[in-house]
Amino acid sequence: MNAELASRRARAGASSEEGFTLIEVLVTAIVVVLVLTATFAGLSAAGRAGAEQRRHAESYAVAQKDQARLRALRISELNGLDETRIVTVGGTDYEVHSTGQFVNDLTGTASCEEGTNSSDYISITSEVSWPSIGSRPPTVIKSIVAPPAGSLSEDTGALAVVIRDAAGVGTPNVPVSGTGAGSFSGSTGPTGCVLFTDLPAGNYTLTPSAAAGLVDADGDPPGQITVSVVGQSTNTVVLRYDTPGSIDVHFRTRINGSVQDTTTDSLVVFNTGMTQERSFGTVGTQASTISAAPLFPFTSPYAVYAGSCAANNPNPDELPDPPAGEALAALDLTVMSGSSSGSPGSPVSGATVKVTDTECDDAGGSPIERTYTTNSSGELPNPGLPYGVYDICAYRPSTNRKNTAADVAVQTTDTDTVQTIYVGWGASGSSSGSCP
Repeated sequence: MNAELASRRARAGASSEEGFTLIEVLVTAIVVVLVLTATFAGLSAAGRAGAEQRRHAESYAVAQKDQARLRALRISELNGLDETRIVTVGGTDYEVHSTGQFVNDLTGTASCEEGTNSSDYISITSEVSWPSIGSRPPTVIKSIVAPPAGSLSEDTGALAVVIRDAAGVGTPNVPVSGTGAGSFSGSTGPTGCVLFTDLPAGNYTLTPSAAAGLVDADGDPPGQITVSVVGQSTNTVVLRYDTPGSIDVHFRTRINGSVQDTTTDSLVVFNTGMTQERSFGTVGTQASTISAAPLFPFTSPYAVYAGSCAANNPNPDELPDPPAGEALAALDLTVMSGSSSGSPGSPVSGATVKVTDTECDDAGGSPIERTYTTNSSGELPNPGLPYGVYDICAYRPSTNRKNTAADVAVQTTDTDTVQTIYVGWGASGSSSGSCP
């Protein structure tokens, strides 16, 4: 019995040892798998890093080849160049962005700034990227191509045309052309500049295209400009054009002692960047709102005032911000049937009143006239007038009598300008017949 017990204990011990051996084998296998995984991951990362280094080296070679390609182009083709293409090397697609910009040596910038007899040049850039570049910077190579003094011979020169908006930023894609000693055509590039090289020296008529929808400082479409090309130099012409804007203005004036909305027939706008003021509306056609358009969008404010010429500006030395409502001076005119203040008679309804602006002429050179008809109170239904000095004539049809008042200054918005005209027999200055 003791021998049987000892045999059982021996078998149990052997079974236990076999279990421990199995566990040790499993642990060892897991450790081997982890080691192999880490090793393969490291090898894979090293492989990827090696592949990226190879792509970076290939990208530099691609950029160098693109620089050689750019140097083979004509100067006129390089200026304003902005193109992107795909180059495949070793199964990798490389995106190549090529640019060329005119640079003036007086400024060192690609801005086509004015220069006299300057040795201008073209800055060329090749930028290369690839799909797996991630957050790494692209490969960039820059260099310059320098034509001799902006020209190819003693009798030829270059013309740089720059178009900028109201903020001074270059405007791209504006077609320009010119004729004269030679001819040229093209469109402004990303910086608003286009360079025409190898032009015969002489005078040219430069024409920016009106199709771009831009206006000049006076609000007019681009017009023809005379420019010149000088041999062995670059002439830079800077033009200002921008997308037009508008100002909508309504009016207020004193009516029966209180300020109310009213109408007028014309207004003037001006900015110090303009060569002359511009008027909008039609004299004799009343409107509650007049739209001033097209206008160049200056960054400084416009002066806005009712009227049709500069003499109607109540603040000629100031340029206020355009108000939401423009104030009109008020002419509180009454036409009476009597002969004087001592014998005034009654208000004349239906009298014809001609108001002549003594300081503003129409397009034909004649003084501007406005015609009104008095209401039942013998007054103007709309007393608002542009700031100015006026000659006034009142005519009463039923009696065929008229009278006048000369040099009436309507030049304040604080109070009404009061004027009474007597058209009765015996009134000083009255006469028969209608107003001229």
